[in-house]
Amino acid sequence: MSEHQKQIGRNEHAARADNEVVSVEGEEAALSGDSMLAVLCECGDRTCNLPMSMTVEQYEEVRQEPAQFAVLVGHEMLVAEQVVATRDGYLIVEKHGDAADVANAGDPRNHLKTCRIVLVDDIPEIRYLLKMLLAAESSCEVVGEASNGAEAIEVVDQTRPELVVLDLEMPVMDGWHALPHLRRVAPTSNIVVFSSADIDTRLEKRLTNLGASRFVRKGGDPAVIVQAIRDVSGAGRDRVFAGEDEGGRHGGAGADEGRREGDG
Repeated sequence: MSEHQKQIGRNEHAARADNEVVSVEGEEAALSGDSMLAVLCECGDRTCNLPMSMTVEQYEEVRQEPAQFAVLVGHEMLVAEQVVATRDGYLIVEKHGDAADVANAGDPRNHLKTCRIVLVDDIPEIRYLLKMLLAAESSCEVVGEASNGAEAIEVVDQTRPELVVLDLEMPVMDGWHALPHLRRVAPTSNIVVFSSADIDTRLEKRLTNLGASRFVRKGGDPAVIVQAIRDVSGAGRDRVFAGEDEGGRHGGAGADEGRREGDG
């Protein structure tokens, strides 16, 4: 590490104590334009070993590991939207006020968690996996979980999320029966449904009529579900069903589909 980098590190350590972030002015500010995000610790704990800033290489490495990135996200992090410059391989960012200002959704400069999500699935491991994947999405925040449709109605009513991820096959109350109730308690929420069942055109129409925004087939790449969440949360209730070409087909769907068709 060069002496210049060491000095930057000392400056950042001093800044940590004051809950400040390195700011670039004058000629260096002219280097503005990088779109890379920087994750900065704002916990105020002087013993904290999380970085005030990260090298480009460090950030890209952590960003590609959802589980590791989730640890950062859960630790009172200030996420700065605009990197002003890179200096000796370090990301230098502007400070957009204190932590309270960062929480101000009206400030377009701040990169905020704007899409609040409730996960509904009777398998805890699936909910956990989705939470880890969504933790790496800077625009998403999981605000509640439920293991069946009845719980989902209560959780959604309490949290009023922007988006609900809903499994169709669950005990107590399945997703099919929960959908219209969820639509009543949260009429503006997007609802992404996912299932191992093959959903034909008739069932797609039924899901749409019940209030679903998107369908994703379960059992394939989990990133497909995350992409559907990105699409729906960014585009609003587009009523476009995904999964025909994305989710893949998996065994065991026929019986589920037959059972669901019998419900109608």
